[in-house]
Amino acid sequence: MKKIAKIFLSAVFLFGIWSCNKQENKVVLQGGTPPVLTASSKDSIPVSFAHKDEKAIQITWTNPNYQFNTGISSLDVNYTIEIDTAGANFTNPNKSVISIGTDLSKSFTQNELNNQLLALQLAPDVSHNIQIRVTSMLLGGAEPLTSNVLSFKVTPFTLPP
Repeated sequence: MKKIAKIFLSAVFLFGIWSCNKQENKVVLQGGTPPVLTASSKDSIPVSFAHKDEKAIQITWTNPNYQFNTGISSLDVNYTIEIDTAGANFTNPNKSVISIGTDLSKSFTQNELNNQLLALQLAPDVSHNIQIRVTSMLLGGAEPLTSNVLSFKVTPFTLPP
């Protein structure tokens, strides 16, 4: 009798495990909208050593509103600003990439911007065409979205000795 009871309980247990149907809610990214980039300057950005501590440009962008099947993302969106020479399509190995974190704007002093331009290896005291864009991404660099590109004329200054 004990043997029949053990077999019966084992069969009920195995049937119970086999019949369990695990319900999963999979979170699926449905997309987002690329950030829209705007700037305080239109065509050219003033930079000079005499005014190095003054604001050169402020750029702002919109939230990409990453959308999941469960609703709009509550995850932090991180942003990077890229500055490159015009025509290089952001492939220049010397392009400037600035990690911003979760802010939706960045203000550059003339000195900060000049340092970025010199890092691009642009010749000082010569007018150059540059382009700026913003890339948004979720945690770990997932699902990047790239903004529109803004173009400017700028003349980096020489650092005094």
